[in-house]
Amino acid sequence: MEAAAPPPPLPLLPDFNPGVRRFLDARFRSAADLATAADVEAEICGRCTELEALVSDLSVRILEAATAYSSCREASGSALRGVGDGLRALKASISTGVGEEDEGETEHMQFEQLPALASEVARMEMVGEYAEMALKLDSLVGDVEDAVSSVTGKLKSVGNNSERTHHSAIGYLRNIEDLLALVTTTRPQWTHLLSAVDHRVDRSLAILRPQAIVDHRALLSSLGWPPSLSGSKFSSIDSGKQAEIVNPLFSMTSDLKSKYSESFLSLCNLQELQKRRKARQLKGHNLGNQPRQPLWVIEELVNPISTAAQRHFSKWAEKPEFVFALAYKIIRDFVDSMDEILQPLVDKAKLIGYSCREEWISGMVIALSTYLAKEIFPKQIELLQESSSSNAGCTPYQARVSWLSLVDLMISFDKRTQDLMSGTGLLLTVKDDENWQRVSVLSVFCDRADWLEVWAEIERQETLDKLKSAMESEKNWIARIEGAMVEYESDDFKSPAITTAVQQSLSLLIDRARPIPSVTLRAEFIRLPASPIISEFLGYMLRRCQEAEGLTALADDSTLLKVSQSINAARYFESTLTEWCEDVFFIEMENSSANGEGGCIFEEEINHVKEFRVEWVDKITTVILRAFDSRSRDYLKNKRQWLEKSDGPAVSRAFVECLDYMQGQLSKLEAGLNPRDFVTVWRSVASGVDQLLFACILAGGTKISSGGVERLEGDLSILFAVFSAWCIRPEGFFPKLSEGLRLLKVDKQQLRDGVSTDESWLRQHGIRHLTAAETEKIIKNRVHEA
Repeated sequence: MEAAAPPPPLPLLPDFNPGVRRFLDARFRSAADLATAADVEAEICGRCTELEALVSDLSVRILEAATAYSSCREASGSALRGVGDGLRALKASISTGVGEEDEGETEHMQFEQLPALASEVARMEMVGEYAEMALKLDSLVGDVEDAVSSVTGKLKSVGNNSERTHHSAIGYLRNIEDLLALVTTTRPQWTHLLSAVDHRVDRSLAILRPQAIVDHRALLSSLGWPPSLSGSKFSSIDSGKQAEIVNPLFSMTSDLKSKYSESFLSLCNLQELQKRRKARQLKGHNLGNQPRQPLWVIEELVNPISTAAQRHFSKWAEKPEFVFALAYKIIRDFVDSMDEILQPLVDKAKLIGYSCREEWISGMVIALSTYLAKEIFPKQIELLQESSSSNAGCTPYQARVSWLSLVDLMISFDKRTQDLMSGTGLLLTVKDDENWQRVSVLSVFCDRADWLEVWAEIERQETLDKLKSAMESEKNWIARIEGAMVEYESDDFKSPAITTAVQQSLSLLIDRARPIPSVTLRAEFIRLPASPIISEFLGYMLRRCQEAEGLTALADDSTLLKVSQSINAARYFESTLTEWCEDVFFIEMENSSANGEGGCIFEEEINHVKEFRVEWVDKITTVILRAFDSRSRDYLKNKRQWLEKSDGPAVSRAFVECLDYMQGQLSKLEAGLNPRDFVTVWRSVASGVDQLLFACILAGGTKISSGGVERLEGDLSILFAVFSAWCIRPEGFFPKLSEGLRLLKVDKQQLRDGVSTDESWLRQHGIRHLTAAETEKIIKNRVHEA
């Protein structure tokens, strides 16, 4: 049997196009692949049909653009020909004008026609510019739409590079934005052109950005992002050991790194373009502070890893410390790659004002805050509500402790994450509430003011529970604060130890409020618990003073000391609150009150404390003056002593006994009362004594002889000696008595009829605090011996 003849050799074909050769090599790798030739042929036919449709569509668009250009050109040419005819007619009228009258009329016509001609020329130039700009923009927008169609996969050709197409589309978009910015600046009246181009570009961007994100996510998935978190150990968080979570950004091969960089830059360029477009479109509109847009590329890193982390978070609903530990470990382990790998790419894309480190931290913080708001805090609220019922599984105290422990974890987490930024010298790009909230998990309270009120109420209850036992302990009122000094004074406030306890409690409360990322909420959080605490402390001091007053009317030394202790506490507490209000932390909150009123948030409390202090200082003064009045009654009623001449020392024994009592009371107050309020007391006592003695002796119609003047001078010298312990010139605090004595010592020859009412004579003799009527009365009651 004859062997079968070999098949005829295949005809030689010309060299294939390299793209076609690659296509065939990819489809026919072995002889078995020849069975799919029909499918390959169908695919090629389909693509050819698509390409033919594309060519047909492009031909139609080119024809439309050419027609539009031709019509614009014809209109421009017609208008310019009209301008030329007008200019030629103008020239002819000028050259053929005859006579002076005709020349005058011609010149008049020239001046009338020139503005219209100039306007027409300018209009034609603008029409030409408009047509040229419209054609440029139409061509660029068409290029963008073609690139977008190619990127979406509908018209993918053999060997298509999607990243290269992305970059070309973004390049066209940048050119369009440059032209639109130029039009906005130079021709803002072309609103229809701007609107039409923006509409077409928005449609392209609505396709381009999602597709770019899809491609970027696919590339991230091929890199192994997000990495596995199952092997994370929290014991290494605070140690110097190497992180156990593998970072795919550091382990990328050169090929993958190049692809990732291109995809990264595409998203960054798209965001930078979007930022420019938004700035142009909102130019001239006062819309206040626009919310800061996060960095898209970092969002694509944060979202998948935060989703993976939440699967672990859900296992630790009863152990929130593990939630914060894992979140911090993720932030810390990847933060270096943000600086070393991604930040140069962001800088290359010219995205101004963005830090990859800050965006990474803020993205993870926002994800954690969202989880806390959805999962953790609602359970805490339920726990607080259930704790008040009889069959609750925990007590209200345990529920409050659980809440405060969660807040402590949040404050600690914020401090550590913010240290990751400040530790490298990086500060927030803008230090305001909005940017601060992006890097603080306490921002959950910014969206839920009711939770902030719950926190403030818990802090108030815990603080008052601790302070009540301290305020009821008498030793805390007897023991003084050692070295309680004000920075700008050297006065010892002699404040009881209880004041330190209240001050420290409020200071801790204020420190708890400092991390809250909102000035308004910080002020509200401090005000809610602090005001009741201060009111409770003030009420306790008031009750102590009222008890002392009710027992002995402040006549006993022990009750006087008790009131002095409360006054000292009020003085020190008032000074502390005032000093706090002068701090920058509180100055920032002055205009943040809900009712819009300025002033320190403690202003009302300071006024209440001051009113309490002033009221009881006045009461102490009144008690001393009443006792002095009662003891000096016999001395003041003895009118005859002022007409008698004393053989012995010109001093009244009864008056000395009154002064001895008053000096003893003031000395006791000096030992127990703070110096500033003691000064107020002795000056008020001096003023009261001055008025009392003047009214009863000098202005009371008492006749005074020369011997009485000597007696009065002796008594007043002792009075002045008592107060010389607290001032240099005590007579200055008894102006009426001093000037009255000066009048009594004036010689009879110096007094003439009516001279005592002469103002110049009164000033000459140093009389400034007495009226003319009082002066005349004192002189009339002066008895001069013959």
